[in-house]
Amino acid sequence: MDPELSEIFMNRISLVIIFFSCIGISIVTGDTDQQNVILISWDGISRDTLEYLIDSGNLEHLSGILENGSFVNISITDHFPDTLSGHAQILTGYSPEISGVFKSMRYKEIPEGYTVFERLKEFAGDDGISTVIIASQERSLGPLKGLPFYHAGKVVDYYYDQNSDAGLLGTVVSEALYHFAQKGRFFMFVHFRDAADAGYAFGAGTKKQEDSIQSIDASLGEILKTIQKAGIMEKTAIYITTDHGFNTGQKDYTGQANLWLVANEPGLNMNGDQKDIALTILKKFQVPYENITPHYPGEPLI
Repeated sequence: MDPELSEIFMNRISLVIIFFSCIGISIVTGDTDQQNVILISWDGISRDTLEYLIDSGNLEHLSGILENGSFVNISITDHFPDTLSGHAQILTGYSPEISGVFKSMRYKEIPEGYTVFERLKEFAGDDGISTVIIASQERSLGPLKGLPFYHAGKVVDYYYDQNSDAGLLGTVVSEALYHFAQKGRFFMFVHFRDAADAGYAFGAGTKKQEDSIQSIDASLGEILKTIQKAGIMEKTAIYITTDHGFNTGQKDYTGQANLWLVANEPGLNMNGDQKDIALTILKKFQVPYENITPHYPGEPLI
């Protein structure tokens, strides 16, 4: 790393260490035999745009994951493709009729207990697993009363939902990883908004959006480096997906249902539905999802 960038990064880490110390949270690293899962949403990136950037060699870190991992064609089959409805399905496994989240202008609180975070806490207990949300957009994933993830906010161990660019968010994720690496099992959800913002402003597949996706990939590299340093790479499943896409060359996502998921483990199904992602996480943590009601309509990707 460039010495100047290294100094900036270390200054950021030092500030957060001071912050965590003030609120009674220590940052530790080391070994654990327990499985962890990190689910990352690259908001607003269509499958064709992502495949073009991979094929052209512009996504170094995502391509590195794919070398020994899986690429899954993900479809949306039962809801309007946008940020709120997409993340609600990714993090519950349910259709809008059950989650109550139909689109960004039509939603209510997800029923208590229905999110992946709550399912994991119910199964493993407060001491059995840590759950984390780190989101770069205040309203869509915030824990305020009336928002979809209000009930999830009651159980999540660490919640960050501030408007942040990819560079800042990557640092926040790394800081959280340093802390949770030794607390036992953890499930961490991360949301990058940069590509969606560029899509709305300039159009999908434009140079501006491609640049924003590359900045997200750079932050992914920072996250992967932290996972490696913490000694948990071999026991951490990493899933990277998107909530919705855009119609290429446009600022519109109506009807854009062709999405994707990249994983650092081989053998995942080649095709799946967005509702399958939540079940994949539950299966990784050995949660008996078959016995949960309401019944899940999807299938795990593993």
